[in-house]
Amino acid sequence: MKHNSKVLVSIGIPFYNSEAYLDFAIRSVLNQTYTHWQLILLDDGSKDSSLSIAKKYQSDPRVTVVSDGLNKGLPARLNELSLLAEGKYYARMDADDIMFPNRIETQVKFLEENPNLDVLGCCAISIDTQNNIVGKRNCQKKNGFSKQEIIQNGCFIHPSVMGKRSWFVKNTYNIEYRRSQDLELWMRTVDSSDFHVLDEPMIFYREVGVPTFKKYYQSVRVVLSIYNKYMDRKKVLFYFKLVLKLLIYFLFYVAKQTDFLIKKRSENLSNTSNYYDILHRSTL
Repeated sequence: MKHNSKVLVSIGIPFYNSEAYLDFAIRSVLNQTYTHWQLILLDDGSKDSSLSIAKKYQSDPRVTVVSDGLNKGLPARLNELSLLAEGKYYARMDADDIMFPNRIETQVKFLEENPNLDVLGCCAISIDTQNNIVGKRNCQKKNGFSKQEIIQNGCFIHPSVMGKRSWFVKNTYNIEYRRSQDLELWMRTVDSSDFHVLDEPMIFYREVGVPTFKKYYQSVRVVLSIYNKYMDRKKVLFYFKLVLKLLIYFLFYVAKQTDFLIKKRSENLSNTSNYYDILHRSTL
């Protein structure tokens, strides 16, 4: 792709105690085939060496590190990142994930060719804590999302999204949602926005384990509150499905078989050598 147009992309990475993986995430940005980007590394009051790791990369003029020493939580930091962004497009990224080298180039090209789109996502390859490939996280649907589909199956893999910076500035995350803040955002905006998902993986999504039962229960309660806020149909059936999922999770949690649930999230890959090559090139 020719970069003559000089379309600036702002990439935002919020981080908190991410010393184990932050290097990989930053290097994957530095190794992008698309080079006209701005990287904003926003610390959320880390207690480990994450901030020192981030500051190592400030010699690159495209990299900015921001830290106020406070712990505000992810939704507040995501809103700050979109305000700090200067590019036409804003790309999400988590501190423990890794971009394919062509992610930014591919998404910019698609957004430029489809100016009606507000937010664009992609599929992902799951990796574990040791950068071993687990499988492929499939996308549920490409476009034409409804609230019912989003509440049941999701919409985007959150760290895969890129979109118009102006859209993220206008449509902020609700800071009351410490969990599932992305789900609440998509549900709130889907009727007035144009979403699309590319049916190809362009990020390595790190599976760091499953939450405790208490945290999972809290997440279920948040999803229920989002459903009650934006949906007014088939509540009994939706409640039943959530309770059933909660029960299944509890049984696996008690049996200490939650690793099985992690594997079930992803589709097995018959050949992983190509993805290991991409992973290597991403993190050189």
